[in-house]
Amino acid sequence: MTKASITAKAIVAGLALGAVACNQSGNQPAAVAPATANGENAATTINIRYIDYDSLLSQYTLAQEIAASSQKLMVQYQQQERQKQQEIQNLGAEIERKQQNNIYLSQQSFESDVNNFNKKQNEAARYLSAQQAKINNEINIQQRRLTDSINSFIADYNATRGYDAILFRESGVFFNPELNITEEVVNGLNARYTAPASAPAKK
Repeated sequence: MTKASITAKAIVAGLALGAVACNQSGNQPAAVAPATANGENAATTINIRYIDYDSLLSQYTLAQEIAASSQKLMVQYQQQERQKQQEIQNLGAEIERKQQNNIYLSQQSFESDVNNFNKKQNEAARYLSAQQAKINNEINIQQRRLTDSINSFIADYNATRGYDAILFRESGVFFNPELNITEEVVNGLNARYTAPASAPAKK
């Protein structure tokens, strides 16, 4: 039986914010010189900002909640896996005990226990595989939820700023620290986020 390859960060890994194309004056531009049709370079400007992805994940409330949920799922799965493993080990130990004490009165009785052991082992494997599939599905749902939340905010955020591109710091080798908008984005995300209402306590 394999361990669940699920970590708290797995649920929030691999997300991307795509670049947002729009021009607006009043921002600090980075000068570039693309080639024109006739091979000459024409001076132009492009307004870029960046976000520290790790900082965003560690500070955005929704990302924190998803990470905690992922951790809980992982712990629950590990408990279920240990329980199934213990059940199988107990069955195997019982068969061995019977053999050592000559309790089996016939080959048929021994084979019956062995068949039951193999059946339980296969059932446990199927059960754990199904649990892993459920967890992976939940992770994918939460990943999409986080991606949609970030992308939606960035689109609204940039509508009033007009940056040509908003990148993750991890996508480049160097960015001028003055282009860092992580704190502003995190604050905006948290201000807009509404946590789901807690389920009423059962009487």
